[in-house]
Amino acid sequence: METWLIITIVVAVAVVLCFLLAVANFSGEKFMDEYNRINQIEVRNDLQPLQFVAQINDKHFDNKIKVGRVAQAAGDAYSKGVIYLSNQTLVTNSVASFTIIAHELGHALQDKEGKKLRKMLSLRRLGKVLGLLLVPCLVAGAVFGFLGNAIVCLSLLGGAALIFFLALYIKLRTISIEKDASKKAIMFLEEYLTEDELKTSKKLLSAAKLTYWADFLRIFLWWTAMSRKTKLFN
Repeated sequence: METWLIITIVVAVAVVLCFLLAVANFSGEKFMDEYNRINQIEVRNDLQPLQFVAQINDKHFDNKIKVGRVAQAAGDAYSKGVIYLSNQTLVTNSVASFTIIAHELGHALQDKEGKKLRKMLSLRRLGKVLGLLLVPCLVAGAVFGFLGNAIVCLSLLGGAALIFFLALYIKLRTISIEKDASKKAIMFLEEYLTEDELKTSKKLLSAAKLTYWADFLRIFLWWTAMSRKTKLFN
Protein backbone atom coordinates (compact mmCIF):
# COMPACT_ATOMS: atom_id res chain seq x y z
CA MET A 1 0.00 0.00 0.00
CA GLU A 2 2.82 2.38 0.89
CA THR A 3 4.55 1.60 -2.42
CA TRP A 4 1.43 2.54 -4.42
CA LEU A 5 1.11 5.74 -2.39
CA ILE A 6 4.70 6.70 -3.16
CA ILE A 7 4.20 5.89 -6.85
CA THR A 8 1.02 7.99 -6.92
CA ILE A 9 2.78 10.94 -5.31
CA VAL A 10 5.74 10.68 -7.70
CA VAL A 11 3.43 10.53 -10.74
CA ALA A 12 1.38 13.49 -9.45
CA VAL A 13 4.51 15.55 -8.87
CA ALA A 14 5.80 14.65 -12.34
CA VAL A 15 2.51 15.68 -13.96
CA VAL A 16 2.45 19.02 -12.10
CA LEU A 17 6.09 19.63 -12.97
CA CYS A 18 5.45 18.93 -16.66
CA PHE A 19 2.49 21.32 -16.62
CA LEU A 20 4.52 24.09 -14.98
CA LEU A 21 7.39 23.57 -17.42
CA ALA A 22 4.94 23.77 -20.33
CA VAL A 23 3.60 27.09 -19.02
CA ALA A 24 7.12 28.39 -18.43
CA ASN A 25 8.40 27.43 -21.87
CA PHE A 26 5.48 28.00 -24.23
CA SER A 27 3.46 30.93 -22.85
CA GLY A 28 5.41 33.35 -25.05
CA GLU A 29 4.37 31.50 -28.20
CA LYS A 30 0.77 31.39 -26.97
CA PHE A 31 0.78 35.14 -26.42
CA MET A 32 2.19 35.86 -29.88
CA ASP A 33 -0.38 33.57 -31.49
CA GLU A 34 -3.14 35.40 -29.63
CA TYR A 35 -1.63 38.77 -30.49
CA ASN A 36 -1.34 37.96 -34.20
CA ARG A 37 -4.96 36.81 -34.28
CA ILE A 38 -6.33 39.82 -32.42
CA ASN A 39 -4.15 42.22 -34.40
CA GLN A 40 -6.25 41.34 -37.44
CA ILE A 41 -9.45 42.56 -35.76
CA GLU A 42 -9.98 46.28 -36.27
CA VAL A 43 -12.02 48.32 -33.80
CA ARG A 44 -15.34 49.61 -35.09
CA ASN A 45 -14.77 53.23 -34.14
CA ASP A 46 -12.83 55.61 -36.40
CA LEU A 47 -10.05 56.38 -33.94
CA GLN A 48 -6.43 55.78 -34.85
CA PRO A 49 -3.93 54.69 -32.14
CA LEU A 50 -2.43 58.15 -31.61
CA GLN A 51 -5.90 59.69 -31.44
CA PHE A 52 -6.82 57.14 -28.78
CA VAL A 53 -3.71 58.11 -26.79
CA ALA A 54 -4.54 61.80 -27.17
CA GLN A 55 -8.08 61.39 -25.88
CA ILE A 56 -7.05 59.32 -22.84
CA ASN A 57 -4.19 61.74 -22.22
CA ASP A 58 -6.60 64.66 -22.23
CA LYS A 59 -9.26 63.00 -20.04
CA HIS A 60 -7.03 61.37 -17.42
CA PHE A 61 -3.58 62.97 -17.51
CA ASP A 62 -4.13 66.65 -18.42
CA ASN A 63 -2.03 66.04 -21.56
CA LYS A 64 1.11 65.44 -19.49
CA ILE A 65 1.94 62.05 -21.05
CA LYS A 66 4.41 62.20 -23.92
CA VAL A 67 4.59 59.66 -26.74
CA GLY A 68 7.83 58.07 -27.91
CA ARG A 69 8.38 55.58 -30.70
CA VAL A 70 10.39 52.36 -30.70
CA ALA A 71 11.26 50.24 -33.71
CA GLN A 72 11.31 46.96 -31.81
CA ALA A 73 8.15 44.88 -32.22
CA ALA A 74 6.46 44.33 -28.85
CA GLY A 75 8.77 46.97 -27.40
CA ASP A 76 5.86 49.01 -26.08
CA ALA A 77 6.52 50.34 -22.58
CA TYR A 78 5.95 53.18 -20.14
CA SER A 79 8.64 55.05 -18.25
CA LYS A 80 8.73 58.38 -16.40
CA GLY A 81 5.86 60.14 -18.12
CA VAL A 82 6.52 58.73 -21.58
CA ILE A 83 4.56 55.98 -23.31
CA TYR A 84 6.75 54.22 -25.87
CA LEU A 85 4.84 52.62 -28.74
CA SER A 86 6.22 50.33 -31.42
CA ASN A 87 5.64 50.94 -35.12
CA GLN A 88 3.70 47.68 -35.14
CA THR A 89 1.25 49.11 -32.59
CA LEU A 90 0.84 52.43 -34.39
CA VAL A 91 0.18 51.19 -37.94
CA THR A 92 -3.27 49.72 -37.31
CA ASN A 93 -6.33 50.51 -35.22
CA SER A 94 -6.71 46.88 -34.18
CA VAL A 95 -8.09 45.63 -30.88
CA ALA A 96 -4.54 44.44 -30.10
CA SER A 97 -3.09 47.95 -30.62
CA PHE A 98 -5.76 49.59 -28.48
CA THR A 99 -5.23 46.97 -25.76
CA ILE A 100 -1.45 47.45 -25.67
CA ILE A 101 -1.79 51.23 -25.57
CA ALA A 102 -4.39 51.05 -22.79
CA HIS A 103 -2.16 48.70 -20.76
CA GLU A 104 0.82 51.06 -20.96
CA LEU A 105 -1.44 53.97 -20.06
CA GLY A 106 -2.49 51.83 -17.09
CA HIS A 107 1.12 51.98 -15.94
CA ALA A 108 1.05 55.74 -16.45
CA LEU A 109 -1.99 55.93 -14.18
CA GLN A 110 -0.17 53.84 -11.56
CA ASP A 111 2.67 56.35 -11.73
CA LYS A 112 0.22 59.23 -11.34
CA GLU A 113 -1.55 57.68 -8.35
CA GLY A 114 1.45 56.62 -6.29
CA LYS A 115 5.04 55.41 -6.07
CA LYS A 116 4.42 51.76 -6.93
CA LEU A 117 6.43 51.80 -10.16
CA ARG A 118 9.30 53.86 -8.72
CA LYS A 119 9.63 51.54 -5.72
CA MET A 120 9.73 48.53 -8.05
CA LEU A 121 12.42 50.20 -10.17
CA SER A 122 14.54 50.80 -7.06
CA LEU A 123 14.03 47.21 -5.93
CA ARG A 124 15.11 45.90 -9.33
CA ARG A 125 18.24 48.03 -9.26
CA LEU A 126 19.11 46.60 -5.85
CA GLY A 127 18.36 43.11 -7.14
CA LYS A 128 20.67 43.53 -10.14
CA VAL A 129 23.56 44.44 -7.84
CA LEU A 130 22.88 41.57 -5.46
CA GLY A 131 22.30 39.22 -8.40
CA LEU A 132 25.97 39.57 -9.34
CA LEU A 133 26.81 37.90 -6.03
CA LEU A 134 24.53 34.86 -6.43
CA VAL A 135 26.88 32.56 -8.35
CA PRO A 136 30.02 33.61 -6.40
CA CYS A 137 28.18 32.90 -3.14
CA LEU A 138 27.16 29.45 -4.37
CA VAL A 139 30.66 28.60 -5.60
CA ALA A 140 32.39 29.96 -2.50
CA GLY A 141 29.88 28.18 -0.26
CA ALA A 142 30.59 24.88 -1.99
CA VAL A 143 34.35 25.44 -1.63
CA PHE A 144 34.13 26.20 2.08
CA GLY A 145 31.83 23.23 2.52
CA PHE A 146 34.44 21.01 0.87
CA LEU A 147 37.09 22.48 3.18
CA GLY A 148 34.94 21.67 6.20
CA ASN A 149 34.08 25.23 7.30
CA ALA A 150 30.38 24.72 7.91
CA ILE A 151 29.65 28.18 9.33
CA VAL A 152 31.06 30.10 6.35
CA CYS A 153 29.54 27.58 3.96
CA LEU A 154 26.04 27.94 5.39
CA SER A 155 26.37 31.73 5.57
CA LEU A 156 27.29 31.98 1.89
CA LEU A 157 24.62 29.54 0.79
CA GLY A 158 22.08 31.35 2.97
CA GLY A 159 23.02 34.64 1.31
CA ALA A 160 22.55 33.06 -2.12
CA ALA A 161 19.16 31.74 -1.05
CA LEU A 162 18.07 35.21 0.09
CA ILE A 163 19.07 36.70 -3.27
CA PHE A 164 17.12 33.96 -5.04
CA PHE A 165 14.02 34.58 -2.91
CA LEU A 166 14.32 38.31 -3.58
CA ALA A 167 14.19 37.55 -7.31
CA LEU A 168 11.05 35.47 -6.80
CA TYR A 169 9.48 38.25 -4.72
CA ILE A 170 10.18 40.83 -7.43
CA LYS A 171 8.61 38.58 -10.06
CA LEU A 172 5.48 38.20 -7.92
CA ARG A 173 5.31 41.97 -7.37
CA THR A 174 5.67 42.44 -11.12
CA ILE A 175 2.71 40.14 -11.73
CA SER A 176 0.65 42.20 -9.28
CA ILE A 177 1.63 45.47 -10.97
CA GLU A 178 0.86 44.12 -14.44
CA LYS A 179 -2.50 42.79 -13.28
CA ASP A 180 -3.40 46.20 -11.87
CA ALA A 181 -2.30 47.92 -15.09
CA SER A 182 -4.56 45.56 -17.06
CA LYS A 183 -7.52 46.47 -14.82
CA LYS A 184 -6.87 50.12 -15.51
CA ALA A 185 -6.56 49.33 -19.22
CA ILE A 186 -10.03 47.79 -19.20
CA MET A 187 -11.35 50.96 -17.56
CA PHE A 188 -9.93 53.00 -20.46
CA LEU A 189 -11.13 50.58 -23.13
CA GLU A 190 -14.69 50.43 -21.84
CA GLU A 191 -15.17 53.98 -23.14
CA TYR A 192 -14.25 53.02 -26.72
CA LEU A 193 -14.72 49.32 -27.49
CA THR A 194 -17.86 47.31 -28.06
CA GLU A 195 -18.72 44.47 -25.69
CA ASP A 196 -17.34 41.85 -28.09
CA GLU A 197 -14.15 43.85 -28.66
CA LEU A 198 -13.72 44.21 -24.92
CA LYS A 199 -13.97 40.44 -24.46
CA THR A 200 -11.31 39.98 -27.13
CA SER A 201 -9.11 42.55 -25.43
CA LYS A 202 -9.40 40.71 -22.11
CA LYS A 203 -8.20 37.51 -23.81
CA LEU A 204 -5.05 39.27 -24.96
CA LEU A 205 -4.44 40.70 -21.49
CA SER A 206 -4.89 37.23 -19.97
CA ALA A 207 -2.37 35.77 -22.41
CA ALA A 208 0.06 38.56 -21.51
CA LYS A 209 -0.40 37.91 -17.78
CA LEU A 210 0.49 34.27 -18.36
CA THR A 211 3.89 35.34 -19.74
CA TYR A 212 4.69 37.04 -16.41
CA TRP A 213 3.74 33.91 -14.50
CA ALA A 214 5.93 31.97 -16.92
CA ASP A 215 8.86 34.24 -16.11
CA PHE A 216 8.33 33.52 -12.41
CA LEU A 217 8.16 29.78 -13.09
CA ARG A 218 11.34 29.83 -15.19
CA ILE A 219 13.25 31.13 -12.19
CA PHE A 220 11.44 28.86 -9.73
CA LEU A 221 12.23 25.81 -11.90
CA TRP A 222 15.81 26.68 -12.85
CA TRP A 223 17.05 23.63 -10.94
CA THR A 224 15.33 21.31 -13.45
CA ALA A 225 17.59 22.60 -16.27
CA MET A 226 14.54 22.18 -18.54
CA SER A 227 13.08 25.69 -18.38
CA ARG A 228 14.13 28.48 -20.69
CA LYS A 229 16.65 30.93 -19.31
CA THR A 230 15.50 34.27 -17.93
CA LYS A 231 17.15 37.15 -16.12
CA LEU A 232 16.71 37.22 -12.36
CA PHE A 233 15.99 40.93 -12.06
CA ASN A 234 14.71 42.17 -15.42
